[in-house]
Amino acid sequence: MRKLLLAILFVMILPSGALAHSHMETSVPEDGATVTDPLEEIVLTFSARIEEGSKLVLTGGEGEAEFEEMVVEGERLTGILPAPLPDGEWTLGWEVISEDGHPISGELSFTAAAGITAEEERPADGNGEESAVQVEDSGEEDASAEEETVSEETAEDVTENADEDGNGMMTGVLIAVVLILIAVIFFSLRKKR
Repeated sequence: MRKLLLAILFVMILPSGALAHSHMETSVPEDGATVTDPLEEIVLTFSARIEEGSKLVLTGGEGEAEFEEMVVEGERLTGILPAPLPDGEWTLGWEVISEDGHPISGELSFTAAAGITAEEERPADGNGEESAVQVEDSGEEDASAEEETVSEETAEDVTENADEDGNGMMTGVLIAVVLILIAVIFFSLRKKR
């Protein structure tokens, strides 16, 4: 009797393992790699589908490198750079939303060694005044981009909380079903004695 109940519990608990979060399987470049070709995109592949809103943050000695575009396709997140990455040590942080709605994150490091300096990466300025105006404009753009990021994160938090409430409810229902099933089996076995 006790063995039967344990077997039923074991079988009922198994499906919860299938709901495990996604994890990163591969990256280009790999963690710890030295990249000798000009690097214009970074690709991470996960064990399951990931959702829109996933992001990459690339930082190095020169500060943060901006991505021109981030593309989510199934299990793959691709960050496209506007120009080849300058030489140096870089840390890539990633934060993705797995298929089950939960955020997962991590980081990896690599070295760029394609012979590209930070000066080569930036377009040459023709006029000193023009570049000063561009710096002012980019400051205003950065402020509006930060506001957009804050509003996106707030929307993600609301979505996450809704997902967690739904998952909690589903877990509660699953536990109730398991308990009812155990009770039915227990009483039916008692009646047979």
